[in-house]
Amino acid sequence: MYRCTDFARVFYGGNTSNQNSPLTISQCESVHLYKSVIRISMRYPEKISNLIESFSRLPGIGRKTAERFVFYLLKQPKEIILKFSQDLSQLHNHNFTCPNCFNFSETEGICAICASPQRDTSQICVVEEFHDLNVIEATGQFNGSYHVLGGKIDPPEGMTPDKLTIKQLLERIKKQPIKEVILALNPDIQGEGTIIHLKNVLQPLNVKITLLARGLPMGSDIEYADEVTLTNALKGRQEIK
Repeated sequence: MYRCTDFARVFYGGNTSNQNSPLTISQCESVHLYKSVIRISMRYPEKISNLIESFSRLPGIGRKTAERFVFYLLKQPKEIILKFSQDLSQLHNHNFTCPNCFNFSETEGICAICASPQRDTSQICVVEEFHDLNVIEATGQFNGSYHVLGGKIDPPEGMTPDKLTIKQLLERIKKQPIKEVILALNPDIQGEGTIIHLKNVLQPLNVKITLLARGLPMGSDIEYADEVTLTNALKGRQEIK
């Protein structure tokens, strides 16, 4: 037996000998079922429900967050909503995929990075997604070319090697004088698995394969670092000059 909220007392009409006495489990289960029915019966207008469902399909966005998005938009001026809808509708019309590195391109054909004569085309930095490319590019420390895989190998989620741009990467290396391939993938289980697969398919091509240095991030404590991070930090240690 356990206590329920005041809602339970109202649900049972206050017909209990002691208002402070605990209700039985079956009584509380009935209350929770009743509350669930109330939640289900609360329906939004069709247009609002459809938009909530659309936002809910975005990665990492649950229904509650989607509802907050919709209610926020409802409070915005009509001009902002129209601009937002126009940007969404034109997203695919004005963004193309580079046939060489599979990065975004503002025009149909190769992207600005691949077209630049200032880039060192003998180096390819392999990343998982477009945003990874932008983060590395923002450092200003890499002047080579890129290759976007479009994800990482994750069989339980249906992401197999044939669904990534690995085949196109191998074709680039065979056709172009590539000296080094830098694997800039996330250090998680799926990323490590993808790195192992890439290593196996790249080694026969006699190209230098490197991996981004990994170790302790700035401001972190050794006490809270995991064994893999500490192992990578020890392997990647540098001499102080």
